[in-house]
Amino acid sequence: MKKLISIFAVTLLIFGVTKAASGDLRDWMDNLNSEIPFGYTVNQKITVDHVTVNDIAITSPVIEDELGNKITKYTVMYSQYPLSQILENTALLDQSIEKTFEFTTVGTSVTMQLTATWDTITPSSVYYLSIIPKDQNGILGEISNEIWFKLATQTSGEGTATGTDVHAAPGADMSLANVTSTITNNRATLRWTSVAGSDKVDIFLWNPTSGIFERLASVNMSDETYAFTLTRNGEYIINFMPNNGGTEYRYTFVANGITATTIPKTTVTPIIWKIPKTWPGENILIVLAITLVLYLGYRRIRAKH
Repeated sequence: MKKLISIFAVTLLIFGVTKAASGDLRDWMDNLNSEIPFGYTVNQKITVDHVTVNDIAITSPVIEDELGNKITKYTVMYSQYPLSQILENTALLDQSIEKTFEFTTVGTSVTMQLTATWDTITPSSVYYLSIIPKDQNGILGEISNEIWFKLATQTSGEGTATGTDVHAAPGADMSLANVTSTITNNRATLRWTSVAGSDKVDIFLWNPTSGIFERLASVNMSDETYAFTLTRNGEYIINFMPNNGGTEYRYTFVANGITATTIPKTTVTPIIWKIPKTWPGENILIVLAITLVLYLGYRRIRAKH
């Protein structure tokens, strides 16, 4: 499964995406001739935590300012041009994008995530990324090392994209698993072709009511099939998430003619207790018995007086 945006942060505030032409990278470049009192060193490097077709997560050591205070704000700058080209041609700043992350609490490292959907990243393009720390007074520190990444191929590395230091995402790519489905008698059967790299697959179902994916099961990759009961008509979204850091895949199918399962109603017949019948002769004997008891009681009272 995808990792949390920050491993060591309790709370993370994201201040949006802005063009670097009016942001921290330009300010950092304007102060290149000044002494920068803190920031990344040659021994403090950012690394790729993971890269998928949908996102990239970068881990950075926590930087300290000149007074030894831990930096909690970091600006991620990314562009289709490496920093060396931007320094030579400042017009390329307009093609750069930056996103600032602020952590309320930090440990020894922080992890930041960029996604293709929310951060305007084209998966088929190569991007170059660096991070600038900023202290509580807004002073910018020394920029980090530069890494490149390409979401479509799930690759990344340090330096330029022609380098040999390439990180390939481990695990199975479920987009290559040829997922299909069939529906029979309110049961959906999912089938796939086993893909190398992961031995397990977590299967999730989108719940349109709660708006989240809910786990259906964790199955062996080699099973190549999983069945579950359908409860409604309409669109079903299934998320296949392989272990070992593999690439997830979302599969959609539509169900029609599904009859919701209902609990049959139970008819309760009230119990009517029968009162024993008495015959006229029995009624007369009862009356006489009561009368005799009353008479004897009366005689006893009279005798005392």
